[in-house]
Amino acid sequence: MPYEVMLLENAGKDLEAIFGFLVHSAGNTKALQEIELLEKACNSLSENPQRGSVPRELEKTGAFEYRQIISKSYRIIYQIIEKNVFIYGVIHGRRDVKEILRQRLYIKNRS
Repeated sequence: MPYEVMLLENAGKDLEAIFGFLVHSAGNTKALQEIELLEKACNSLSENPQRGSVPRELEKTGAFEYRQIISKSYRIIYQIIEKNVFIYGVIHGRRDVKEILRQRLYIKNRS
């Protein structure tokens, strides 16, 4: 039975920001293609979401309940709760992923 994938507000805002950036830097067609790939990656979590790895920034804090998959240069951060997959962020790898995750997940810095 597939899991239900839910894009949380911050993750939706991430996709909007990515789209806006790509429209200005690469054009509408490229932006739409990239967003489609990211949405497909998010939706793929409905089947076997356990395949993702624990983000290295979170391993150090002991927050092993969060996982990630990679789609091109983006990290899709999520948590599995029962038969639901909650997507917390779609974050470009060049951004300060540790700080973004700390803010969004309210994780204390133990490192």
